[in-house]
Amino acid sequence: MSGEPRIPAAGRSVPSVRFPEVQRDIHGRKALVMSEHMQVDNIDRIFTVIDLDGNGEISLDDFGAMARGVGREFELEAGSPEVQRLLEAYQDVWDYIRGADVDVDDVVTKAEFRQAHETGRLSTSELLEKWQVVSRCAFDLADQDGDGYLDEDEFAGIYRGAGVTDPQVAAIAFGAMDVDSDGHLDRDEFLANVRGLFTATDESTKGARMLSGN
Repeated sequence: MSGEPRIPAAGRSVPSVRFPEVQRDIHGRKALVMSEHMQVDNIDRIFTVIDLDGNGEISLDDFGAMARGVGREFELEAGSPEVQRLLEAYQDVWDYIRGADVDVDDVVTKAEFRQAHETGRLSTSELLEKWQVVSRCAFDLADQDGDGYLDEDEFAGIYRGAGVTDPQVAAIAFGAMDVDSDGHLDRDEFLANVRGLFTATDESTKGARMLSGN
């Protein structure tokens, strides 16, 4: 919801003697640690958005609620083709992330979600690939006139339907994404920012502010 993003390799190799090079390498490693922390923050924010009812757990019901909620924002019934395509994309995401459900109780907690990324049971790149499909379906659903663009209200409708009720979050995200300030986002730009949400290593990266609210 594209190539597979990679976390940059950690620092340069340290020369045996030149102290200034060692200093630069230390700084590089510190920068990488900050980048990794930001990716953890992104993972936590993604969990929070998926956890629609805020109970600290993700289940298939959360995904169903998001799909139906986005449909309602655009006056579409749950059985409409557009909502059904979105539901199928969410189902694919759930089928993947349930691999983090170590106690097999059909819910994934925040701790399980993060641990699964840290241990490799979930891959950011694989989750991104599946979430890009969700994003394409959501974009097409919201693009009611079929012109290939979302205006700010259509964009905000996706956020509201998915359970992000603070209008400032959507407004800030749209402002950061609409780089030419023409009041519209095309599909490619929308998807590029979704990709950045998963892979951002600093606040200037596309997508880093999609859920930040500041």
